[in-house]
Amino acid sequence: MKKTLTFLCLVLFALGCKKDAPKIPLIDNTPDFVFLLETKNNTGKISEDVYVEANGDKLSGATPEPESDMNFVPSFTTKAGAVVKVAGVIQTTAVTRNDFSKPVVYTVNNGSDVKTYTVTISNFTGLPVFTITTSGPVVSKDDYVTGTLNINTMGLYDQEVKSIPLQIKGRGNSTWDMPKKPYRLKFDTKNKVLGLASAKNWVLLANYADKTLMRNYLAFGLAQGAKSDFAPHGMPVEVILNGDQVGNYTLTEQVEINAARVNIPELKTTDVSTTAITGGYLIELDQRNGEIVNWVTDKNLPMNLRSPEAPNTQQLAYIKTYIQDTENAIFSADFADADKGYAKYINVDSFISWYLVNEIFKNQDAQKFSSMFYYKDRGGKLGMGPAWDFDLGAGNVDYSDAVKPEGWWVKDGRWIGRLYDDPAFAAKVKAKWAELKGGAIPAMLDNLDKTEASFEFSQRKNFRRWNILNTYVWPNPVVLGTYPKEVAHVKDWFTKRIAWLDANIK
Repeated sequence: MKKTLTFLCLVLFALGCKKDAPKIPLIDNTPDFVFLLETKNNTGKISEDVYVEANGDKLSGATPEPESDMNFVPSFTTKAGAVVKVAGVIQTTAVTRNDFSKPVVYTVNNGSDVKTYTVTISNFTGLPVFTITTSGPVVSKDDYVTGTLNINTMGLYDQEVKSIPLQIKGRGNSTWDMPKKPYRLKFDTKNKVLGLASAKNWVLLANYADKTLMRNYLAFGLAQGAKSDFAPHGMPVEVILNGDQVGNYTLTEQVEINAARVNIPELKTTDVSTTAITGGYLIELDQRNGEIVNWVTDKNLPMNLRSPEAPNTQQLAYIKTYIQDTENAIFSADFADADKGYAKYINVDSFISWYLVNEIFKNQDAQKFSSMFYYKDRGGKLGMGPAWDFDLGAGNVDYSDAVKPEGWWVKDGRWIGRLYDDPAFAAKVKAKWAELKGGAIPAMLDNLDKTEASFEFSQRKNFRRWNILNTYVWPNPVVLGTYPKEVAHVKDWFTKRIAWLDANIK
């Protein structure tokens, strides 16, 4: 009776007898093996008890903070008379210490009944942790604040420099007005981060309105698989800012001319020769006209010059003329002519790769609004890239037909729509689609499943900090209440979207 009462109390304790209910509640522990890490037996190592979930013989939990040492003393209970072993060594509850940097297999021998349980304790969420300490609050998109970034890779990446002096400020447009803020990082010197090429400028995307937390990450991966020009990388990380655990973010490269970013020459004011003046230019179609130098084409498309920020008179005249000549060729009577038409001015394959990535996501802004990047290399044609800004993609919008998985979207843009009138362009789209169906698209869907699993603890901490799963956030078309339902909704959307595109592109 004593043993039965002890077992029952431990189960009830794990399920929430404490005043501060468990962050990760026990939901399906069998009576054969109940397991947790208690603070009293791990003094100075964990700030709160670590509860585990059981899924059959798989048990998992996460530490409340990043740990440098994953050796813990667990508490567990079993049926009366059972013997518990790890690698043949008898275990004593609240006494025997084990290294949980890797999954630990417990064998529970209850006479003729022998069962094994694999216990996985994630170090924090398992994602790399960015701890940022600043000299003051980050409250502006214009003014940098000095600080330091400390990187804990959780053993996932080589990171030579782990403490990096930086400046940090806000970024984004509508996203900056949301409670969970996106940030721009500017290192004092170039550094590699999580295996990415060395640079000074980086971006932390908050993904506040994207309750899957992965639309940008998946789109960047698809862009890389599609060989879209200068496709950025997405690296999921945890961010702790001045002691505040602000949640799951996507680290990515800043859109800029750089050998590791948009790899074209950076124009100097002295570059005015016949050859030098031809590149490089970085341009964004942006209805907000956020750059100092901007203009409107004859078809009313707002072009913003991202680089060079301060062109000289000859450079500005050159790129404005080239863009207008490109548009004129696209809409000319001879637009499909290989020598006189659009092919003289644009890198067709570059346009198609960018187009299909955005059409698959039915990216709201990529039809004619913003984040549509073009580049002009020295001596080269106009290309498109990098693909950017997908938090309003994959149906995450409630004010346009982009919410529906069926129907064209980016194809209805001014330039792409006209290009599609050329059967040769449409045939190239069809061929590229077949290529993506054979590789990049299945890889993206597989990555979606893997990311959902890897975000298990991260999303929990994120949505404890930002309690919005039951709340409408602009411009969500649905409010589903749980993370698994949000992910399932996107999976269903992609299934329908890909089927519709497959039928209609063919």
